[in-house]
Amino acid sequence: MITVQICLGSACYVRGSKQAVDILQRSIKDNHWEDKVELKGSFCQKYCEKQNGLGIRVDGEYLEGVGLHNLKETFEETIKTKLCQ
Repeated sequence: MITVQICLGSACYVRGSKQAVDILQRSIKDNHWEDKVELKGSFCQKYCEKQNGLGIRVDGEYLEGVGLHNLKETFEETIKTKLCQ
């Protein structure tokens, strides 16, 4: 099971983490990954302090430079790569 954690702290929330949750839930459903990908919220990860985008981790690794503008594509590419490993 691939674990995806999304920071729901106030700074990431303002940057769109709520919309990110909706995008990721839809992507998981559209790609039929419900039994392969687990989506979790998390408290502040302090990732945004580095100005690297939303705090989103896939199996503990941050998705760097991810915002709402590129989230779906980056997420799907990352998950597809992990599923092939």
